[in-house]
Amino acid sequence: MLKREVIDLKVMESLSPIFRGERGHKLAKTVMRAFAIDKVNWVYGRSCHMEGAAFADSLLKDLGVSYQIGNPDRLRLLPEGAFITVSNHPYGGIDGIMLIDLLADLRPDYKVMVNQFLSLIKAMDVNFISVRPKTGKKENDPSNSVNGIRRTLSNLRDGHPVGFFPAGAVSMFRFKDMKVRDREWQETIIRLVQMAKVPVLPIRFFDQNSPFFYFLGVINWRVRSLRMPREVFNKAKQRPRIGIGEFITPEKVASFKTLDELSRYVRKSVYDMPMPTDFIPRDQLNAYLSKA
Repeated sequence: MLKREVIDLKVMESLSPIFRGERGHKLAKTVMRAFAIDKVNWVYGRSCHMEGAAFADSLLKDLGVSYQIGNPDRLRLLPEGAFITVSNHPYGGIDGIMLIDLLADLRPDYKVMVNQFLSLIKAMDVNFISVRPKTGKKENDPSNSVNGIRRTLSNLRDGHPVGFFPAGAVSMFRFKDMKVRDREWQETIIRLVQMAKVPVLPIRFFDQNSPFFYFLGVINWRVRSLRMPREVFNKAKQRPRIGIGEFITPEKVASFKTLDELSRYVRKSVYDMPMPTDFIPRDQLNAYLSKA
C-alpha cells in the first residue's frame, strides 16, 4: 500500500509512549500541526506516487524551491563509472533532496547515504542508503550502520556513484569561529572515501537554515530538531546556491598518509570553495549541459 505520509501516528507512537491511545493521538496531531509536520505530509502526499529524481523535482516545485548551480561546466566531467560526492549539511534534510534532484537526473543510479530521518521518505528509497546518524555529541553503535556501509561499498564496486554528508547530521553554529559549520566529519565516511579509490566531487551548499534554527541548537539539539519541518518551507525565498567543486583524483586521495590528513583536505575542498561568479537556475541546467 502506498504510504502518503512521511510521519504518521505510528511513527509518533514509536517516538514516545505519550502519543499512544486516543488521547495520545490527539496530542500527536496537535504536535504535528504545531511543528508543520502536517504540511510536510501534505506536500509529500502530492508526489509520493513518483520516485527518485522525478519525486525530488516534483517535491521541490511544490515547495517553490528553485536552487541555483555554480560552476555547472564541471558536471560535464562526471565519470561513467563510480564516483563520490561530499557535501556540507546546512539544511539537514532538503539538501539531500536537492542532491538527488541534481545528480540523479544526470546519473539515475546515484545514491546518497542519509540518516534515519530522511529514510522516512519512502519515495526516495531508490536513491537513499539509510544509516543511523551521530546524534548530539555521542557516537552511535557502529553496528547500527554496518548494513548501510556494506551497501555503499557494493554500489561503488559495481560502478555506481554515491553521495555523502560526512558530518552525519545538520550543521550547527560554532562559537569558535562564529560561523555555521558541520561538526567533525565521521571517520567511517572518510575511511570509505579512502577505500573506494574513485574520484571525489566536492559540493558546497552556500546558504543555511534560519538563525532561529541554529539558536535552538545552542539550547538543545533535540529542540532544534523539532524546528526542522518548518525550515523546509522557508527556502523558496532564499533561492539556495550550490557550488560544484573540482574532482579530487584517486591518486590524490591515496597520497595522504592518515585519515585525519585526508579528512582535513576533503573538508577544505568543500568549505574553501570560492563563491562562483555566476550561477544558473536549476531549470536551465539540462539545456545548458546539452550545448556543445
